[in-house]
Amino acid sequence: MAATLKKVRPGDPLVIPAATFNAFIDATRDFQQRQRSAEQDHYRELRQTGIVLIRNESGADRGRFDVLGIAGTIVKPGENADAFKERVALKGATPGPEHAGRFAVLLEPLAANEVGRACVAGVCVVKVKMNDEGHTFAEAKSGQATMLDSTASGTACLLWVQPPAEREITGIAWTVAKIGLPTGAASMAAAFAMITSKSGSAPPYRYAAAQATMDEEGAWTQVGGGAAYNNVFNLEEQGAGGQWVNPLVVGDVVLIFAAPDPGVDAFVCTRSHYRGTY
Repeated sequence: MAATLKKVRPGDPLVIPAATFNAFIDATRDFQQRQRSAEQDHYRELRQTGIVLIRNESGADRGRFDVLGIAGTIVKPGENADAFKERVALKGATPGPEHAGRFAVLLEPLAANEVGRACVAGVCVVKVKMNDEGHTFAEAKSGQATMLDSTASGTACLLWVQPPAEREITGIAWTVAKIGLPTGAASMAAAFAMITSKSGSAPPYRYAAAQATMDEEGAWTQVGGGAAYNNVFNLEEQGAGGQWVNPLVVGDVVLIFAAPDPGVDAFVCTRSHYRGTY
């Protein structure tokens, strides 16, 4: 091997033996193979971490942490099955009504029609318009590509929200969010809450509530700094005549759920009542 790869000095005649030339070829092939393997490992890692490639088809340059609705795949299986299977590459558009739960947060700036990395599932940084400081979820909003909108339920769970006093703009917060939650996942979680206000002149009334807890003596109190729930409706007040008989009062403790549709900024609640003899 030493003779095969013997170096030459300046001015020496350059004679490349077959063994030396073949060694060059073998080294080149090995390098190319390792390069392809590294690329495959990279894209495999992207798929496993919820990070994908996305092409900015919003019609404008987009900044890091902007939001794009998922509008399809760049390569379709009918066009190139191997390329489709090899890596996930999506089209990104300005969010529309159809993009609730179907959006990506950019991890790098993207010029129009350029391809880059984005997060579709997992924990990432994203700006959120805080419609209510009690909101703990967020969702893509139609026509809005620079941030998410806070909601009572949604497919992005706000793990941390920048305090109002630290924001440049009062209603817009940097957040750490877990995105890609199953549609409706937020509505499956229930909590105990205490009714704090009631409005309306006829059922179904509109309530507000605060997160509540119970001590070992069975006494209920509001949780200091806990979740606040606005736009709450009582299931017992829904439906035809006979069901509208048990309006809530301030101080009642209820079991509260997010609305079934993540796009609806509301809650439903229920509690057990004794209705007397029928």
